[in-house]
Amino acid sequence: MKNTVLILFVMLLISGNVFTQDFGYFNKQVLFDPMSSEFYIFRIPAIVTSVSGNILVFSEGRKGKGGDFDPSNIVYRLSSDSGESWTPISILADNGNTTCSNAVPIVDYFDNKIHLIYTVGYNKLFYTSSVDEGVSWDTTINITDVLEGFKSKYPWKVVATGPGHGTQLTTGRLIVPIWFSESKAIDSLNFALAHHPSIASVMYSDDFGKSWLVGDIIGLNNDTLIFPSEASCVELLSGEVLFNMRNESKNYRRLVSLSPDGTTNWSSPHYSDNFFEPICHASMIRYSIKPYQDLNRIIFTNPDSRMAPWSTKRGTTHNAAPKRQRSNLTLRLSYDEALTFPVYKEIDAGLTGYSDLAVSNNGIIHCLYETGVKVKNTFHPSEITLASFDLSWATNGKDALSINDMPLNSNLICAAEKQNMGPAKKKKHLFRKKQVRNCSNCMSYIH
Repeated sequence: MKNTVLILFVMLLISGNVFTQDFGYFNKQVLFDPMSSEFYIFRIPAIVTSVSGNILVFSEGRKGKGGDFDPSNIVYRLSSDSGESWTPISILADNGNTTCSNAVPIVDYFDNKIHLIYTVGYNKLFYTSSVDEGVSWDTTINITDVLEGFKSKYPWKVVATGPGHGTQLTTGRLIVPIWFSESKAIDSLNFALAHHPSIASVMYSDDFGKSWLVGDIIGLNNDTLIFPSEASCVELLSGEVLFNMRNESKNYRRLVSLSPDGTTNWSSPHYSDNFFEPICHASMIRYSIKPYQDLNRIIFTNPDSRMAPWSTKRGTTHNAAPKRQRSNLTLRLSYDEALTFPVYKEIDAGLTGYSDLAVSNNGIIHCLYETGVKVKNTFHPSEITLASFDLSWATNGKDALSINDMPLNSNLICAAEKQNMGPAKKKKHLFRKKQVRNCSNCMSYIH
């Protein structure tokens, strides 16, 4: 009997379902702590890594009682040494007693710029950008006009971007998930201007942030799709764009939909058993892609609290499921372009909320997330934490980057370079792994 148990245990270890120790690199640090600031709480994290490796982290600094409609600022910090040190918290957006929320930063590899869109008062959109990798920011511009025509498709009263990072496709197109609400229902949790019912859509720019447009509706609210809203997206190897959406269905699963170009012709959203949905924002990002790396990898994070007993006493409306406990922040990893996510790793077993992902060019994964609870309000985190780790830690030593892998931003940098080449140079733009095995920057091996 003892031998049988031992054999089973060894088999489980080999299969990757049980682990006895951690591998690789893991580091955790608090980056937004209200105890040492002018704000009541910090919420809604966003993170990106710049072309040269700066790490930029954003959040909402909320005042008052910390609710969605209390006064808030967009704040940020920057690290230019891989997270060893950080600039002090700086205010990027302040609109007096109005909410400045849902910051969506996007790294532009074609223009070497960082774009940022955020929401003011849940009815206006503003845009700014940085040409020095987040050190300074241009004057903000009101871009709400791009949404006016959309009212003929959907009579929205509330609008919000993201949250979390936006995405640049290999075509250069900039993608920002966005959601709208008619605000017909009464929010039973805070009785403010309701975010329900809601639909999901997308904003995009084909001229590197000079102008913005709104794409097709991805998910309408109906008897099957309950309040599609906050989303994250990723470009697949095929060129299609996958959207992964929060919703409030009673089956507690995420909605997913595909588009050939990231803006139009979305497939009918369906509930994916890959992801538990506690009714909370989640993040998704590409880690690696062939032929620039040996394997295709996509990572996803959210609070996987399916085993937690806690939920609110009622849903936001009679159609919605009660919100589940936000805890057990978990990373999932796909090797087949988001068809399945067989690898999972617990990042934080405690109370956790919104998260956002970024990847440094050397393979370090950064997860910025809400953690803890303030004054017994489970929707008010005590702080925002950054967990940084490598692929070996995420997979318990089962996976690591190959010596043949190029830097992890290679596909976008090469796409940007190809766009700037003339026809003659494009013909010579051939990829050969053996020529770039030890290169540290894509720019060095494509000329």
